[in-house]
Amino acid sequence: MSWLTDEERKVVIFLLLVALLGGCANYLFKKISPSRKNISSINENIGKVDLNTATREALLDIPHIGLTVAQRILEYRDKNGAFQDTEELKKVKGVTNYRFGKIKDYIYVK
Repeated sequence: MSWLTDEERKVVIFLLLVALLGGCANYLFKKISPSRKNISSINENIGKVDLNTATREALLDIPHIGLTVAQRILEYRDKNGAFQDTEELKKVKGVTNYRFGKIKDYIYVK
């Protein structure tokens, strides 16, 4: 580097430091940030209710679910265990295909 002036050496050193810091920052960002799959899963479920953890109050906040159906959902979950998918909700008495069509956008199963 003896063919470079002092000013040029400073610029080269600065650029090497910026590249090094950028590489470190990129590495840390990839290590710390959640995977894209987790982010998309979170985003698509924002504002939805997980059938396997929902309380009666949470179920009552869903349009087309009243007190009776909410109670039946909880009883079904207690008796049969966790829901495997949202379609299983149709097995709950009172959840017709029509009602399921109205509530399917408000629920998910983790």
